[in-house]
Amino acid sequence: MALITGNVLRGDGIAGKRDGVPTANIGLIDAADLGFGTYAGYATWGDKRYEAMIYYGANDPKKLEVHLLNFIGDMYGTRLSVDPRSKISEYVPWTTEDAMKRKIADDISRTRAFFASQKHVA
Repeated sequence: MALITGNVLRGDGIAGKRDGVPTANIGLIDAADLGFGTYAGYATWGDKRYEAMIYYGANDPKKLEVHLLNFIGDMYGTRLSVDPRSKISEYVPWTTEDAMKRKIADDISRTRAFFASQKHVA
């Protein structure tokens, strides 16, 4: 998977700050080698690197939604680089808001588990 860099744009706010899962939305020109789904990876903002959950959905294939674990702040209008490392779940269209919340919570747990497993690799 390739490094993806883009400007952080305002999203629609459906599952963002309101539900405690803010995302940095990156506008895409081309993500041809990234299939729809959710990934564990890294996000680099300025000189800091964060563990991140990265979502790429068929509902809006012109953006990535990136949730940085353990980050609080405002990135709007800045550049963010994303390095997807492992696909943790497939793209599943949401049928209800509750289903969306459950899927996001599950994907965050899977992302944290991915990084925990990486810390135990010698």
